[in-house]
Amino acid sequence: MARKIFGKSLERAMDEGLDYLDDLDGEEAPSPSHQSPTVSRAIDALRDEDRHSTRMISPSLIRMSPIMDRLDPSEDLEGLIASIQEEGQKVPILVRRLPNGELEVVFGRRRLLACRALGRDVRATVMEMTDEESVIAQGVENNERLDTSFIERALFVARILDAGFKAVVVTRATGIDKTSISLMKGIVEGIPEELIRHIGPAHGAGRRQWDQLRSNLKDQMPTDISGVLAEIPRARPSPERLAEAIRLTQAKPKPQAEPPSPSGITARVSGSRLTISAGSKTDRGFLKHLESRLPELFEEWRKS
Repeated sequence: MARKIFGKSLERAMDEGLDYLDDLDGEEAPSPSHQSPTVSRAIDALRDEDRHSTRMISPSLIRMSPIMDRLDPSEDLEGLIASIQEEGQKVPILVRRLPNGELEVVFGRRRLLACRALGRDVRATVMEMTDEESVIAQGVENNERLDTSFIERALFVARILDAGFKAVVVTRATGIDKTSISLMKGIVEGIPEELIRHIGPAHGAGRRQWDQLRSNLKDQMPTDISGVLAEIPRARPSPERLAEAIRLTQAKPKPQAEPPSPSGITARVSGSRLTISAGSKTDRGFLKHLESRLPELFEEWRKS
């Protein structure tokens, strides 16, 4: 029986004419100084297969990555859970092995969460990737999806930059140009994250709506936005919550003072009250005159 090397069968190597590998002790590969070029290629192939293998893994062994591409990966997960339960997981997730041996999801968070909810192992492709390779792979996969919203993409861009990556990495991951990257980062920085999360992804809403909200908050950013949050019901659809946030944060127009009357007399009606003011001492006599004629003026108005 062919022995194992790196946890893989040597039968494939033997088929390539490497029969003498069957005499190896234990599971250790021969040292590089004793390997022929053919053996080295066979071992490299086995190592490569181990790095890229697809396997079933317990979701509890896979942690989420720090750079999230969705506001809430668990939102509306019921349909995916039902699909995997009925038909199985058709597409594996991508997982990378960290230097400390831990596993971290690169993309496929919703499939991971669905399998976790079902209490079943998740099918995963395991690869060794650098932080930059992981971010780029995650972004490329996002670009192939049609269900990420503008604000989710903007948050993803901002998180990549906040993690210390250059704009060129963001472009490679998302395909977004440098100007748009700057605009997205400005929008995310101009709106409290608590408000963004309360509004939600707002699918269908583009840059203009979110930039309008940012603009509304620019000169009147409240230290406490609890009042705004309280007036936006979570039961309403996410796009409607965004529209309501824009309305609530619009600057209130300042009441315009009434221009002074050429005669020096001003009048203001407020509900059932009339206030008449004289601009100078010489005009105060008119107030006495008007007071004496009020019954007559009222009767004239009533008859007309």
